[in-house]
Amino acid sequence: MSSPSYRTETEKVSAQFINSNFVRKLEQGRVKEATEEGSAFIRTKMRQEAFVREILPPVLLADDEIDRDENTDQPKKIVEKEPDSVATFVPFHGTGPRTLFRGPRYAVFFGKTESQRFRKSKFELMTYQNDIRKILSDNSVKDMADQEDIKFIGTVNTLLATLPAQVVAAAGFTSAAFKLGFQNLVGRRLPIGKILMTKQTYYEALDLPATSVGDDVASAHYREGIEKEERLWGIPVVSTIKTDILTPQGGATHSMYMFAPENFFGNFFLLQDATLFIKQEADMIFFHSYAAPGIGIGNTASMVRVDIT
Repeated sequence: MSSPSYRTETEKVSAQFINSNFVRKLEQGRVKEATEEGSAFIRTKMRQEAFVREILPPVLLADDEIDRDENTDQPKKIVEKEPDSVATFVPFHGTGPRTLFRGPRYAVFFGKTESQRFRKSKFELMTYQNDIRKILSDNSVKDMADQEDIKFIGTVNTLLATLPAQVVAAAGFTSAAFKLGFQNLVGRRLPIGKILMTKQTYYEALDLPATSVGDDVASAHYREGIEKEERLWGIPVVSTIKTDILTPQGGATHSMYMFAPENFFGNFFLLQDATLFIKQEADMIFFHSYAAPGIGIGNTASMVRVDIT
């Protein structure tokens, strides 16, 4: 005997209800609950939008993992680097050289990213047709993610300006351009981790001939586009729409970056991930988002830029 089927009714919650509920929690003094709802949504968007977080996955530090600076009260994180070593050939009765080793270290310092400070009457807020948390995400968190990317790529380009051997030029978006970058990294005994480029540059892969990428890959690009492709030449690709941040360098038409894996490259630490702060005074609601990131590049040899002309 078959079980009876029942009609299931679900209520579609409108954005106006969400906004009203958001205000109601503030009215009842449940600021922490309202903040946590917004913060959870914010952190997800932050990780999706900042390309530096795909290259260097952020690590949230606990209080006891933060190091003190001897001259200031600014927080920092000291990272130990692998000490270099050598081997030698000796006869059976010989011994290797005795060495007093010293482990190098570097410090990662922190800053703060902060959105604009918004304010809105609770009565006006309740008329919005859109979820207030989505508004917060679109208006503030993406701006904060941009600041992380601007600082990261600016630091990378500043370092590469002093390392001309790690900047190579290619005549086009071909296998030869990738080979130059790969050989540059591997030539310093470093593995290849990820490739960073704009989506505009990434779409150049549509012109890669089947003789380079194979008939099946070329056919997939023709049928499905490049969006489903996550790798080129076997290497994960991080692509971004932020052409205003990841601009071509050195007069090139396109520039792409190759980085070693994070354990050969650097660190992304967080004292605090993106957090929504909310305050209410009478009928006015004030809110803004902030985070405390710190990015450190511990091995300047672990990056290459390929300028495509």
